[in-house]
Amino acid sequence: MLRLVCSFLALCFFCQNSLANDGYRVPDSAIFHSDKKHLWNRLHSVFFVREDNQGNKFGGDLVDPYLWPSTTEFLLKGNSPTKAITLLDEFIKGNGHQLIADPLKRAVLQHDLWSIFDWTTNYDKGLPFGGAISPKTKSKELNDSRKALRSRLSKAINLLALDETEALGLINNYSMAVRSGSDLKKLDKTGSERHFLPSTLLTDNSNWVCVRGSLQGPSAPVHMRYYGGRSPFLVFLNLPGGRSATLKYLNALNKSTAAKFAEATDDVTLPQFPEGTSVALVRKMSVITQSGDILVSPLVQTVQIRVYNQVGKDIKDHNACQTVYKFVLNRKDLFASINGGLKPVKKNSIEGLSLIYSSDYFENERLKPNSSVMKSCIDCHSCGGGTIHSIFTYKQDDWVPEAARMSSNKLRLLPTRIIDEQKKAISWKYKRHDWGLLQGWIETISKS
Repeated sequence: MLRLVCSFLALCFFCQNSLANDGYRVPDSAIFHSDKKHLWNRLHSVFFVREDNQGNKFGGDLVDPYLWPSTTEFLLKGNSPTKAITLLDEFIKGNGHQLIADPLKRAVLQHDLWSIFDWTTNYDKGLPFGGAISPKTKSKELNDSRKALRSRLSKAINLLALDETEALGLINNYSMAVRSGSDLKKLDKTGSERHFLPSTLLTDNSNWVCVRGSLQGPSAPVHMRYYGGRSPFLVFLNLPGGRSATLKYLNALNKSTAAKFAEATDDVTLPQFPEGTSVALVRKMSVITQSGDILVSPLVQTVQIRVYNQVGKDIKDHNACQTVYKFVLNRKDLFASINGGLKPVKKNSIEGLSLIYSSDYFENERLKPNSSVMKSCIDCHSCGGGTIHSIFTYKQDDWVPEAARMSSNKLRLLPTRIIDEQKKAISWKYKRHDWGLLQGWIETISKS
């Protein structure tokens, strides 16, 4: 039931308006090089910039492209696939990968093209919250277009690959952002709109405890599935009393959960965290090395932090219950060493993909979202109230099919290590069809 309610909330975020509004920026096409006509800029733009029916352009320097399983026009019909294939051929045949030697730019462009490759393979794998895929997505014409893209994307991805030393040597942009001093390192409790970027978030044994649920796979399975496993998602919990208080709470929660289900009764009440508790979701960036392996780089793509101002089941104003802070990677700032490339998301911004979107609103503008990205975080994680049930790493059985099939007494929220979670994310990706398909293409290239 919880899952159905949250899915309904997601569908309520669409309205009938033009896409052009103050929530979007005009795309900057000079990302990888100062010359807008540079091949790398043109190649990136062909995949990451979209136009609405009025000719307005959107996208560009966003973490993810504006693409959905339901997309059937963009890159698949008309002029856009022809343009994409022409640029990919120019890149491959003209040794375009040699035009820029910077390992950081190579890694980022490879990851961008990887996201497009995965999109061409996952059009029939279902929507993020369930639901049928339209038969329109499975025509021979569209499949031929996808295959033509895949054959070229795999070659470009392979050409851009770094060796392991280069990949591990990429900058730690989160540390750079913290050192820049442009954002708060501690939560401002005055109620201001100032941004919050804690300095110890990715530090072992800090007040921010990395946590996972009962499933053996990734610790944030819904996010991992939606973004195809190219980026490990890490979940952190921080109670006001610091690390010792957080670990003590986790122990009490797990004991209480076990007791509740062992007695087959609701008489045992789950302990709740106090007001001021924070939950962080960090998305890192993986790359494919020259040896054909997946490696988690030091780069952070997004940081989302939710602070609980109120705790309890019966909270009526969910917007007041939680305060959300979010930072997203901006390539141009990253390459210019500005704040590690991490930009705070504005309160009313609707730029970028989110888990609530399942339809291509450039091809069907009546489904355009009118909720902000920040509000969507609260709307989703207010399911279950301001309680432990709103932390889905714990309450996985409402969201993940594998968890729904397991016995209820398997619900847990366990401390873990960042390195262990990154390994689980890589292992999960290795088992996916899209990875096997990419491996097959790359192996074919190596033999030719």
